[in-house]
Amino acid sequence: METDFLLREQFITGPSRILTEYLDVPPVSAEQAVFTDRLVYAVFANPKLLQWLQDYVHSHTDRVPTGAEFLTDFCGATVSHGGQDVVAALLEGCAAETGIHGLTEDLLHYFVNLHAAHTLCGDENGRRPADSSGESREGVGIEPRGITPLTSITWTTWIRTTQVEEAHAIGADFAPPYATVTLDGLARYAVELRARGALGLG
Repeated sequence: METDFLLREQFITGPSRILTEYLDVPPVSAEQAVFTDRLVYAVFANPKLLQWLQDYVHSHTDRVPTGAEFLTDFCGATVSHGGQDVVAALLEGCAAETGIHGLTEDLLHYFVNLHAAHTLCGDENGRRPADSSGESREGVGIEPRGITPLTSITWTTWIRTTQVEEAHAIGADFAPPYATVTLDGLARYAVELRARGALGLG
C-alpha cells in the first residue's frame, strides 16, 4: 500500500472489505463492514487509545494475550481514554445483531508481529527517532483541519485538498515506514470523520 495509491485509498475508506478480500478469511457483509469500519475509525481517531494500543502491543511481544484477555484490557482502556465513539460503534453493531467482524486473536497477532519484526530488523530508515526523552506523549496525534464537509467524501478528494503533515499517529518505534504510511493515512481520515460528527450515535 505504500506505493499503490489506489489500494491505499480503498483500504482507508473501507478497511474491513480490503482485509477480508486479501486475506484467507470469510467475506464480510456490507452491513458488517459499516460497523466494523466505524469501530476502526473510532479507535484511530482517539490518540490516547491508539497510543495505548501501541504500548499494549509493545508490552506483550513475549506472550500474545488471548482474545478474552485483550477484550477485557481493551474495554478498560476505552473507558479510561474517553472512547465514547468506540462504545457507540460497539452498541450499534450489537443492536444491528451483526456483531463486529475481525475482532480475533489473529488481528492482535498481526500487530504484535508487525512491531516485533520492526524491532528485530532495527530499521534505521524510520521517519523520526523514537521518543527517548521520557516526556508524556499524551498530546501526540493528528488534528482535524477544517476542510470541506465529509459528505460522501473519498480518500481521493480528501487528499487532494490537503497537504501532508509532519504529525504522526503511529510511533516510529512501533511499525516499519511502509506500514505507517497507510496507518497514519487511516488515522488522518478517521480524525476528520470524527470532527464532522460521523462517528457519534445516530
